[in-house]
Amino acid sequence: MDTQDLIIIDLFCEECQIETHFIEELEDFGLIHTIVYNNTKYLHREELVHVEKIIRMHNDLNINKEGIAVILDLLHKMNQLTSEVKLLKTRLGLYE
Repeated sequence: MDTQDLIIIDLFCEECQIETHFIEELEDFGLIHTIVYNNTKYLHREELVHVEKIIRMHNDLNINKEGIAVILDLLHKMNQLTSEVKLLKTRLGLYE
């Protein structure tokens, strides 16, 4: 496995000043995915923006894991609807 795109969770937590237990809770709750390789837990680099967004919601806004799950689901649905509206506007433009 190529570990070039992987970030060691312990180092990430140290840099972000959070407990590794918090990352484990997020994974147990299904909000993030980690990778275990050679008995070391990693985050994929593509997951970083998502994890940092969750950490900000939790630390800055004091939102619990359940609330974060709801917010992320609503954001996902909003993005889908925005894409659908753009597509429909484009299709409608063809008929005008």
